[in-house]
Amino acid sequence: MGLQATNAGIDFQQRVSAYMMMLMEFDMDISLALQLNRNDKIEELNFESSESIDDLVITLDSGKRIYFQAKRTISLSDSIDSEFYGVCTQFVKQYLKQNGNDIAYILATRSETSKSITVKLKRILEGIRLANNLQVIEDLNQEERKIFDKICNNIKRIYKDLKKENISDENLLNIFLRIYIEMFDIENGEEYEKTIKLILFNLISVDAELFWRTLISKAVEYGANRIHLSKQALKEQCRSYLEANKGTKSEFSEQFFKVSWKGGFRNIEVQVDYVIAIPTKETEEAMELENKTVFVFELYRFDNSKKKDSLKYIPPDRMKWKEGFEFEVWFRCATKERCHKYVEHELSEKIGDSYEVVVWPIKEHFDCTDVEILHKDVLLKSLDNQKECICANCGKAIFDDDPYLIEIDNEECSDMVGMVHHNCIRPVDRIVGEIIIPQIEDFSYLKHFDINTWGKLIKKGKQAWNNIEKMATRCPQMTIDTDEVFHDGNYCLYHILENGDKKYLTNRGVIDRISKREAELLQQKFTTQMKEAKAKGNPFGYSSKSFIYGPYAQIIEQVGDREEFIECVETKVALYNEFVARIYNDCETYYAPIIYLSVDGEPFILPNDFFPMVVNPFELPKYIKNWEKMGFAMPDYEVCIIRNDNEFILKMVCLITNHILPVVNGMFGSDGSMIRGIHMHLMWELQMENARRSESAAISEN
Repeated sequence: MGLQATNAGIDFQQRVSAYMMMLMEFDMDISLALQLNRNDKIEELNFESSESIDDLVITLDSGKRIYFQAKRTISLSDSIDSEFYGVCTQFVKQYLKQNGNDIAYILATRSETSKSITVKLKRILEGIRLANNLQVIEDLNQEERKIFDKICNNIKRIYKDLKKENISDENLLNIFLRIYIEMFDIENGEEYEKTIKLILFNLISVDAELFWRTLISKAVEYGANRIHLSKQALKEQCRSYLEANKGTKSEFSEQFFKVSWKGGFRNIEVQVDYVIAIPTKETEEAMELENKTVFVFELYRFDNSKKKDSLKYIPPDRMKWKEGFEFEVWFRCATKERCHKYVEHELSEKIGDSYEVVVWPIKEHFDCTDVEILHKDVLLKSLDNQKECICANCGKAIFDDDPYLIEIDNEECSDMVGMVHHNCIRPVDRIVGEIIIPQIEDFSYLKHFDINTWGKLIKKGKQAWNNIEKMATRCPQMTIDTDEVFHDGNYCLYHILENGDKKYLTNRGVIDRISKREAELLQQKFTTQMKEAKAKGNPFGYSSKSFIYGPYAQIIEQVGDREEFIECVETKVALYNEFVARIYNDCETYYAPIIYLSVDGEPFILPNDFFPMVVNPFELPKYIKNWEKMGFAMPDYEVCIIRNDNEFILKMVCLITNHILPVVNGMFGSDGSMIRGIHMHLMWELQMENARRSESAAISEN
């Protein structure tokens, strides 16, 4: 069993290292993975270094260095034989080297590690960094003060053993300012690993799964041999791998956003337009055409003056000639081959025998002029600047197996290259290539999913759903108070628990700021409720892990025997303090991010009038399979992201006021009855229901 744990720990360490290799290879900011508020990129990686913190050392392009100690799981301890004491020893030893470029000592672990470290110690360290002093410790509750005292005593003891003197307050603060707790749930099949693979689909044109496994195996090799890896060396190795494994119709480029398409990455044809169009009525008369005619044009874009004045395109489907002729465009592209393909397969079906087809070819072909070559360079630069996989027309994410690359060249905008969904192409859009995202069919259910945005958001929120997952009930309810809008006061409330801890009242995961008057009124209300409830033998309190608040009977019903009940004994008013808030705030976003489906721009509603939302997008297929058992076929949908809490609340209000029932992770019986899921309600719904019950009770008594 010990060997298995060691192997699991090594695998975790190398996966973290592989993730850092990916950031270095694709020139991504370190802030995408770490709490560091820096725009630096990784320049070098040192595996199993000779430094005191030795698992991985990162050198940024600014010359600053970050040290990683990876522990798959670890417990808080002040025992000198513990892993945590060993990590503290490494941190102190590294600090004593007094290298001015050292900016962070990272304890990398997983969310399943002790909450004393992943939640509470992480909060304490963030509060110290925000305040830039240790005075914030005075405001910690009893449990968190014990946690701080353990790590503090570890550092003091280690420092004295090494230096033979007591540590100064300044040195103690400087060590704490460098310590970070980072969580990487990055093991095989986990949501964050899947997100990394999907990001790779947007970055490379080869097998992303194989590429990720290759990075992990390389990390194992580099760790075993204590390799010092530069960005240039990694790029050379990746280039060799990518060249060796790419398909015949894929290419790789070194820009941030990787895109490939059939025909070659740099082969944008700029000289000629291939346009299929029909003349307007006026042009038809001017050309003295006797039959309904569709033209297949081959047209030089630049005239003799080396300007694009001879042709003008007006969205969505008009082409005007300098001579005054005007046509309705059906199709426009950059190559003869693509034009022929359209004529053979799509045009013949569209016109049948009702149109005469007239081909209008170029009589003489010339080499590209300097102006045309310069125009191509402008387009390639526009393509190189593409940072996200976003449709140039609809603005939504591209996560499909048949998108196109177009040159945008019309009366509204020109000299740009963009990516578009197949069904978003306008007739005047000049198609220059087909985008290839390898193996995207494995995630075909994530239609139009913005994977880049999701990757940035998932580490910051979803606290609400994480808490509810710990509850025993199968169909819990969550209530949203829509009056929680103007909360800018200078006061807050906290409960004192029977174990001596403080528990601040929060609003969507952050300490609630209210006025002094409201705080005092709420204090009186809580005090009265707690006295009355305790007298009835049903005191108010919190569950020990998910911190659900309520009377004892309700808490036990919700969490069962999974958690303990901690009673509230007193409620107090306090001045709001930003430093304290950073320690006790649970998350940046409470509900978001979360996905839902839309159909033709409208929210997808199930036949039983439920609006389904899903916390983990990679589990969407199992929910769709369940929904279809109600006897309907899923329509063509898009996957949308609710990105912040305000957007979430606004959507819930809109749905509920229209008698639609929002549900998170909902699963249903064949009759439409809800089996699992989280009901979403508004506070005013419950207030109205309580009022109706009171009215009914009064009528019954009379």
